Formats: sequence, structure tokens, C-alpha cells
Amino acid sequence: MEQTFTDLARERLDANRGLRGFALGTFAETFAQIMRENMSQILQSKVVKWVLITAVVLAVPALAMALQLSVPDPGSGTDGVNWGPGDFLAAAVMILGAGLLYEWATTRAGTLSHRIAVAIMAGTALLLVWANLAVGIIGEPGNPWNLLYFGVLAVLVIGASIARLEPRAMSLVLFATAGAQALVAVIALVAGQPVKGPVDLVFIGLWVVSGLLFRQATMESAPST
Repeated sequence: MEQTFTDLARERLDANRGLRGFALGTFAETFAQIMRENMSQILQSKVVKWVLITAVVLAVPALAMALQLSVPDPGSGTDGVNWGPGDFLAAAVMILGAGLLYEWATTRAGTLSHRIAVAIMAGTALLLVWANLAVGIIGEPGNPWNLLYFGVLAVLVIGASIARLEPRAMSLVLFATAGAQALVAVIALVAGQPVKGPVDLVFIGLWVVSGLLFRQATMESAPST
């Protein structure tokens, strides 16, 4: 390699051509070759993968803002996307956090049902936070009653920490989370708050589906009789 570089440099000097462009071109070519050889290994990194996914997702509202596209924005109530730095930061934390949680949890999952259950659980938790902050499940986004839904997430987080993602215990945790979501809706309804019933039913259904899949994973991992 050294001899090849020397020969090419001598050829440029003999042709009365400067070495600056040659050096820059050689550096660029070497850098590109290194990236090509290591890109597959870099992309295999779970953190890098989810950072790229997060960047792609956040590029959508950023592009809509840059092009001033007329797209309904639930967070601002206007006909255009109007995100601030705090909105992008919150979205990045939620997406990246949910993705890394999924990756960590799936390393402990032994069956396909277990992995799907974890994916639904993480995705539903992300969707609950996003919907709560963007449009509000009870009334408008600023309605303080929406804070009750963070209690639903507390049930999930505390239960998952105790269960350590063990399928049998996690099925109970997800059923308890579904019950907590239903309880919040009932309390708000009794208090006369404008509850979006269909939205709550969707979340309750997702929690239950995840719990059933955890139970299925329990049966799949049990030794055959």
C-alpha cells in the first residue's frame, strides 16, 4: 500500500499536478472503504439502530415544518406541524427509550410469543404517553385528569420490575395494567369528565392482548408432559 501511494504521488508530481487534491481524494476514498467494511457491524449495534430509527421518525415532522405542509397537528390544533425543541426532545426520548426497552427485554425472551408480547407492551406504553401529551385522552391535552394515566404506566413499570419479565408474572401485570386503565376511565366518567371511551377501549385491548401472549409464552416454555 505504501509503494502504491508513493507511485501515485510521484505520477502526479511528474504531471505537474498538486498533491493537495490527491491527498484529499485518497483520504476520502480510504474513509469510504473503512465505512463500507464496518457498516454492517455498526448497523448491528442495537443502540445505533434505534438512534437511526428515531432520527427517521423525527425527520417526518421536521420535513413537514421545513416545507410548511398543511398537515393537521394534534399537538397545536393547527393545520400545520408546529413542534418546538421540547417536542422533538420528548419524542426522541420516548421512541429511543421504547426501542431500547424492547431490545433489552427480547434478550430475555425465549419464544416468539414472548417477544411479540414485549413489543406490544412497549409500543402501547409509548402510544399512551404520546396520545396523552399530544391530544389528551380526557378532554384537551392540558386537562389535569390526564395525569391519571401516568398511574397506569406506574402499575406497568413497577409490576414489570417485580416480575423481571417472567412470562407468568408479566401476564398478571398486563391484566392489572388493563384494569388500571379501565379504572381511570370509570373515575373520570363518574367525575363528569369528557372521556374518549373508544380510545380507552383500544388501550385496554392492547394490554389484554399482551397479557394473553405472555400467558401463551408461559405454556410454550413449560416442559411437555
